[in-house]
Amino acid sequence: MMDVRILDPRLPACQLGEGAYWDAPTASLYWVDIIGRSVHRYSPDKRAHQTWAVSKEVSFAYPNDRRLVLCMADGVYHLDPKSGEEMPIALLDLPKDHRLNDGKLDPQARLWVGTINTADDPSPTAALYVLRGDHLEEFEGGYANANGKAWSLDGGVMYHADTARNTIWQYDYDTETGVALNKRVFVKTGEDSPDGLSLDNDGNVIAAMFGSSSLNVFSPRGELLRRIALPVPNPTSCVLAGNALFITTAFDGLDDEQRQKFPLSGHIFVIDGYHK
Repeated sequence: MMDVRILDPRLPACQLGEGAYWDAPTASLYWVDIIGRSVHRYSPDKRAHQTWAVSKEVSFAYPNDRRLVLCMADGVYHLDPKSGEEMPIALLDLPKDHRLNDGKLDPQARLWVGTINTADDPSPTAALYVLRGDHLEEFEGGYANANGKAWSLDGGVMYHADTARNTIWQYDYDTETGVALNKRVFVKTGEDSPDGLSLDNDGNVIAAMFGSSSLNVFSPRGELLRRIALPVPNPTSCVLAGNALFITTAFDGLDDEQRQKFPLSGHIFVIDGYHK
């Protein structure tokens, strides 16, 4: 059984934590609180935490040169971490109750991002996009919640979590052109809702199962290898850094009784020896 611990109890709990991203050059973890409109950076070695408040809901963030790239409600932005200035890169004219959702960089550092319909009874009017220069190009529509993404170790397969349909899709992927083809079902997750995705060093897909208190690990053939139990119901994303697996979570949607039952909801967790 894997030992799951809270990363640092001093870190703020996120209403809707998301977008776990490991920056190897600085040995830092980035994540966001979508509803809390905040970007976070944490250095585990130094136990140092930085946070930036932003003007819109923010679903993914990563460093690029001396700035941060943010997926905000209506598009992709640069953020100057010193001044706090937000500069649009590519904007979308989205319908009511829609916003950008989980983002991920492909093996060539090309940004893919989905949108989500947050209405109480969402229709499949969200989509999956890829950033090309200063334009978000729609790749595929028909989603209520275009969510987590990951790529195989050789980059030849893209995985995409279709949360509302409890399905993870896979595509053949051309890393040079950023084109995905031949969509097919990777795995149907039953009653579990797949959120963020990541790859481990063996090429297995790690899926955060929102509402199910677990991470599910699937082989490249879609076989469920194991379920990693978590002490909170809503894991949202994960990222592997060496042997450490970092996990974001959320308390969004929990009532007062559930918050009392799962008081660590919204915190960041880590598994220190994932590959041991």
